[in-house]
Amino acid sequence: MKSPKTVFREYFRERLRKTGAMPKGEDFEDFLAECSADWENEPCAEYGGKTPREYFGGITDPDELARIFEQDVKEGGEPLAVIADRLAGMPEAKSVLCRMVSDGDNENVREAAADILHAANEVPVSEFAEIIFDPDTPAGLRERLTDILSQTDNVCSALAWRIDDAEGTDALILAEILVESGAVSDGVFSLLMRLTDNADTLPRALQLIASYGDDRALPRLKEVAETCDYAMFTDVRSAVEALGGELDCDRDWSSDATFAAIKGNKEGK
Repeated sequence: MKSPKTVFREYFRERLRKTGAMPKGEDFEDFLAECSADWENEPCAEYGGKTPREYFGGITDPDELARIFEQDVKEGGEPLAVIADRLAGMPEAKSVLCRMVSDGDNENVREAAADILHAANEVPVSEFAEIIFDPDTPAGLRERLTDILSQTDNVCSALAWRIDDAEGTDALILAEILVESGAVSDGVFSLLMRLTDNADTLPRALQLIASYGDDRALPRLKEVAETCDYAMFTDVRSAVEALGGELDCDRDWSSDATFAAIKGNKEGK
């Protein structure tokens, strides 16, 4: 049997032939979406006269459907919605999708499986966290899973045990997940304060502190402002103002290279 994506592409090419011209830009995107929606609901000879939605809706074995989905993703482009939707609506598929994310050998398949779990509100927080903090995880997958956990409720209880031991980049990723998810706790605040001690994590930490919105950070930010360079000082000032504070720090910047460059540019105009 032909792959679902091959069947759809044949249908798409025929529709395209009938239009007589290749749509461009947004018109192409609209045309593609229209074709996809029509194809899902039109009887198809390849599927014995059933529509694709009927055919894939009739598959009850999650392993079989996952194999079809994996083939679909590996052929390139976005996975077909009719297959992804069926997996998202199949409770028995959760464990299969989790295995695809954890143990898969194709990054695109792993990311696509994670997206389905997210769409189905079946995100396995602890499992995704293990992958994120695995140093061997590809950067793209780590970024996708971080984004998903950042949009997932109640992650703090599952990740709180990591707060005390997290360091460096891992600490920054953990803080980003917790802050963006809306988690609030003394542990999260403590983690953010620790991130201000490291020059590598400080720039992003300042953004997260501003988003977190706890004005208890103001004394620490003012301490940072007393020792940082001018480039960082402007970021600290922005964070302080976002928390409703005011940075009344009077420092001599005459020997700071960044300040001199900015001043020189302004005077040269």
